[in-house]
Amino acid sequence: EFIQQSFVRKQKILDEIKPLDDLNNRKENCMSNHTAEIGKDLDYLRDVNGTTSGIGTGSSVEKYIIDESDYMSFINNPSLTVTVPIAVGESDFENLNTEDFSSESDLEESKEKLNESSSSSEGSTVDIGAPAEEQPVAEPEETLEPEACFTEGCVQRFKCCQISVEEGRGKQWWNLRRTCFRIVEHNWFETFIVFMILLSSGALAFEDIYIDQRKTIKTMLEYADKVFTYIFILEMLLKWVAYGYQTYFTNAWCWLDFLIVDVSLVSLTANALGYSELGAIKSLRTLRALRPLRALSRFEGMRVVVNALLGAIPSIMNVLLVCLIFWLIFSIMGVNLFAGKFYHCINTTTGDMFDISEVNNHSDCLKLIERNETARWKNVKVNFDNVGFGYLSLLQVATFKGWMDIMYAAVDSRNVELQPNYEESLYMYLYFVIFIIFGSFFTLNLFIGVIIDNFNQQKKKFGGQDIFMTEEQKKYYNAMKKLGSKKPQKPIPRPGECFLPS
Repeated sequence: EFIQQSFVRKQKILDEIKPLDDLNNRKENCMSNHTAEIGKDLDYLRDVNGTTSGIGTGSSVEKYIIDESDYMSFINNPSLTVTVPIAVGESDFENLNTEDFSSESDLEESKEKLNESSSSSEGSTVDIGAPAEEQPVAEPEETLEPEACFTEGCVQRFKCCQISVEEGRGKQWWNLRRTCFRIVEHNWFETFIVFMILLSSGALAFEDIYIDQRKTIKTMLEYADKVFTYIFILEMLLKWVAYGYQTYFTNAWCWLDFLIVDVSLVSLTANALGYSELGAIKSLRTLRALRPLRALSRFEGMRVVVNALLGAIPSIMNVLLVCLIFWLIFSIMGVNLFAGKFYHCINTTTGDMFDISEVNNHSDCLKLIERNETARWKNVKVNFDNVGFGYLSLLQVATFKGWMDIMYAAVDSRNVELQPNYEESLYMYLYFVIFIIFGSFFTLNLFIGVIIDNFNQQKKKFGGQDIFMTEEQKKYYNAMKKLGSKKPQKPIPRPGECFLPS
């Protein structure tokens, strides 16, 4: 009987152990990186309720890959120990959607690391592989080779432009272009040109009405103007050779430099030929005041501001149309309320307005004029006699420049050809209050909003928040973006001793 019971217990234990061949056939459904140690101990027997009782001695251990659905049988049976990885290398981009500084390249790199870190250790230990050395990303270096000098159409039409840069004069021309390109792209050259622009702008500021009386200063300014013109012409020629006509004349900022240099060149030539006193030349010389604009093309932040202003023109036209329609309503109302009512009789000697007790209307003022007294029937300069003047009056009110006189004239008005009286129509204050709210605060602020919106768009287009940074600051910022998205792995230490039922 004892032998029979032992045989039954052994048979039940063997039935719980899955054959290795069956598990290999189900390999696709198994969890990777999980190992199990199945101890076939005769001292333990799993009964129907899941409890164990053991008799006898001896044990043997085999190692199998187990399915995730078989964990419950191992947990309920103390003789079956399961070894699972305590810590798995977590992805550096676990919360990718909430990271502000994520990028697609970092995401692909993190996926590769996640696939490589899928190994686990046994016996409640953590396998942490040696950290792979990150290869520095090689930033593309700026090419120091100039682009094509002419367009393809010019090259096909004019055979003289079809030259080989591998030999002969073509090679010499190409080497000359490369040398000019390096000179133009050098930081010192750009700094020197900016310094010359600032000096030439300062020299223009010394030309005033007393310049003819200061012979020394006038002579110095004339020589300085010649030097600046020669320097700017040399800069233009270097850029022609370095960039080529195609690149130079397709850039709006280069066009600005070209026109300003041409103005200086024409002015210098006219002075040399003795035509400096001509009216056309004098008018052309005033365009030299555009010379400080050349400094705008040298600074990226200034270019963004100018591009934002130019890009905002279409949107500004839409806002202007809305503003004109709004103001048209108030202008028509102003014409109906105040047309012809701003006339008043004044004393030309003192400039004061006669009281209504002396002059009540236009006829009384004419009687004073007939008696050769110093009187005049006068209208306010900015009035509401027609829609055009109404627009001008509303513009002054909206910009808060001289609008108080217009409002006081409207409040004092009585009727056509009647002398105004102090605060005769107090309810006219409401007209100006309503217009300031809807015609000034609302419509004029739309212009500011459109300009700011276009500035933000240009800022994103030219590099986002990196636009006002130097090259070193951009490198540091990009490095901090990568470091800020990394998360350290926190492995769980191995327990001091195994927990086995007593």
